[in-house]
Amino acid sequence: MSHEFWVVAADGEFVHPQKVVRTHINLGERTSILVKLDKPAGDYAIRLHSLRFEQMIQGAGILRYATTKDPTKRSNQIVPNTKPWLHLNGSLINAADKAMDETKLAPYPRRPPPDKADFTLRFMVNKTGPSTWVLNSAPHEFFRQNVPPIMWNEKSRGRTSWGDSNGFLRNGSVVDLVIENGARVDSSHPFHKHNRKVWIIARGDGGFPWRDVNDAVRNGGAKHFNLVDPPFRDGFTLEAGEGKFVVVRYRIYFPAVSMLHCHMIHHFASGQQVILLEGMEVMPPVPRELKDKPHVEFDFPPRYGPLD
Repeated sequence: MSHEFWVVAADGEFVHPQKVVRTHINLGERTSILVKLDKPAGDYAIRLHSLRFEQMIQGAGILRYATTKDPTKRSNQIVPNTKPWLHLNGSLINAADKAMDETKLAPYPRRPPPDKADFTLRFMVNKTGPSTWVLNSAPHEFFRQNVPPIMWNEKSRGRTSWGDSNGFLRNGSVVDLVIENGARVDSSHPFHKHNRKVWIIARGDGGFPWRDVNDAVRNGGAKHFNLVDPPFRDGFTLEAGEGKFVVVRYRIYFPAVSMLHCHMIHHFASGQQVILLEGMEVMPPVPRELKDKPHVEFDFPPRYGPLD
C-alpha cells in the first residue's frame, strides 16, 4: 500500500496540481508536493532514484504516521517494505501509473508569456575538447574572475559576455534564448538562469532552422511551442542528443549582471556559462569612492586555467 501525491509548486511558483506517483527533479530544481495521509498508521518508504546510466543509486526516507507507540523505540535505519512504484532505474513498475509531466506545469494563477521578443540570443552547445563544454564558440574563461568587474570595465568582457550599455538587452525588453545541441552531444544539460525566471516556451528535436520564434511559428515549427500557459521556472533541461533544442523567454525588469549556465558542475567548470548584461543603459555610474575602496590586487597572468 503506497501513496500518490500532488505536485503543487515548481521552483517556488504554484502550478496547476498533478496527481502522480513519480516526480522528476533535475539539478538546481525544486518541487513541492502534498501527500494525503489516508493509509493505515505506520512507516512508508520515500524512494529516490538517480537517473544517471553510469551507476544505479537509490536513496530512501521514511514517512511515519503518528501512532501511540513510543517513537524512540522505532528504527530510523530500516527501509520500510512498503510496495514501491518504481524500478531501481526510476522507471514505473506499472505503466498505468502516472508520472509528473514537467512540460504541463502551468503556473497558477495564470501567467502567460509576453507575445513577442525584442531580442533573440542563440546558443549552440558543443564539447570542443576532452574537458571543455561551450555555449557557442568559446568556453567562459577562468581568468575573468580576477579582472576588474565587468559592470564598469568593458575591457573585462569577453566572447561569453552578452549585452551592453547602448540598449542591447535593454531594461524592459523581452528576450528569447534558443539553445540547441550540436553534433555528437550525448549529455543532457540542466540550465539555470540567474536574476529572473523564464517561460519554457518550446522543446524539440531535429535542430532549430528558423531565424527566431516568430519565424518558427509561421513556418512549420508551431507544434513545438506553448505560448499560452508554459512552465515558468528558473531552471530548464536541454535533453541529450544532436539537434535537441529548448527555447525560453523572459522579460528584463531588474537591471543586473546575470548568468546562464549548466548546473552540472563539471560542465560549469568546463566553461559552459555566459554572462548576460541586462539593462545596463539605466544603471547609474559606479561611484568613484566605491571603486577606490581598499582591496587586494591579484596580479595573475591573463591565461592560467585549463580552459584559457
